[in-house]
Amino acid sequence: MSIFDPLYSGQITRSFFYIGQAVKNILWEKSKHEHLTPAQVKVLLFINYTRNDAITVGNIAKYLSCTPATVSGVVDSLEKKDLIRRVRGLDDRRKVHLKLNPAGRKAVGVVESIGYEIEDIVSEFSSEEQEMLEKLLERISEKLIDIGLIYTGDICTACCYFKRDHYLGESKPHYCDSLHIMLSEEDICKECPYYSKN
Repeated sequence: MSIFDPLYSGQITRSFFYIGQAVKNILWEKSKHEHLTPAQVKVLLFINYTRNDAITVGNIAKYLSCTPATVSGVVDSLEKKDLIRRVRGLDDRRKVHLKLNPAGRKAVGVVESIGYEIEDIVSEFSSEEQEMLEKLLERISEKLIDIGLIYTGDICTACCYFKRDHYLGESKPHYCDSLHIMLSEEDICKECPYYSKN
């Protein structure tokens, strides 16, 4: 029986569907005010909250669950609006990373409040209810990540390749043993698509 059938007894999946629909509506509303599409907003947020070396068209395509060609179109439109710029790698000129321009940072400041409407509703629950909800949603999310339905990264401090203060006294004192790069304090507080659990 379909979850959309009114006689279906399992309300949980249907509730998730409706919450997803609410998030989409919030995203559309917020993007409309900034003259952006939801995909453009997601790309801006990805660039802002992901480590510089991991901000590539390929990783954004994984994040948005679409093709690199689709992402290239979104990136082109953001570049035309002077919100982002493409930067070629110093070590490898074939690698292209994306960076926010000042106007892009300003746009992120406006759109990053997406989701507070849901936070406000959840804040009405007791602390015990919030804690239980958070734990259950975390377990569901972990299962969805495991089966490949959610793409996510995590911050360096939880990664088995992360070496804190490997180069103590340097501006980038930390080290990634997987990518073989030095990392600043700011770098390690951003998501990395190459995340690996202990």
